[in-house]
Amino acid sequence: MKHAEGKVLILSLYVDDLIYTGNCEELFKSFKCSMKKHFAMTDLGKMRYFLGVEVSQNANGIFIHQQKYAREILSIFDMEECNMVCNPIVPGSKLAKYENGKGAKY
Repeated sequence: MKHAEGKVLILSLYVDDLIYTGNCEELFKSFKCSMKKHFAMTDLGKMRYFLGVEVSQNANGIFIHQQKYAREILSIFDMEECNMVCNPIVPGSKLAKYENGKGAKY
């Protein structure tokens, strides 16, 4: 992470995948230029996929999901036509570890 005068640049690097974010377009451009001088790299634009997680970005925010992975699992078990649910968990539900291991604690 680079921080100077209220400007922030945050990097995440995993093997040969790199993503960055922050609050200053000037830092983005400087960082990309510096990296391209030292490494062979390609700018793929806004992140759409990183480490098995799909990323959707729009005016409402940034959303992560694993729909492709879920479809692959359904295909493996021949369940592409199974009944769907919009929410696999009730919104607002709190999960807690049940200490004696007999079941869920509510």
